[in-house]
Amino acid sequence: MDEIRLSMQQATIILGGAIGFLLGLIPLIVGIFKRKIKIGIVGLLVATAGGALAGAIISIPAMAVFTWLILRKQFIAPDVSDSQSDPDTPETKEN
Repeated sequence: MDEIRLSMQQATIILGGAIGFLLGLIPLIVGIFKRKIKIGIVGLLVATAGGALAGAIISIPAMAVFTWLILRKQFIAPDVSDSQSDPDTPETKEN
């Protein structure tokens, strides 16, 4: 068998990608528990790619942002069926 040699750049990319993958598992697991799997998968991919390209400089913020996106409370608009309170709606406007 031939000997496998990696340059320092290749080893850094592989190691950064592995660290990014491990950090990306956090938003994936949180996304599975919160039933937001798509955002969790995107977080995993972004953290892995960011780790391969720039190491922990991108992986840690990506992990934090996607975990926050999963855990944040969604803004729920007030019920718009309250048309009685708004006199300018067409249903209650008198001619």
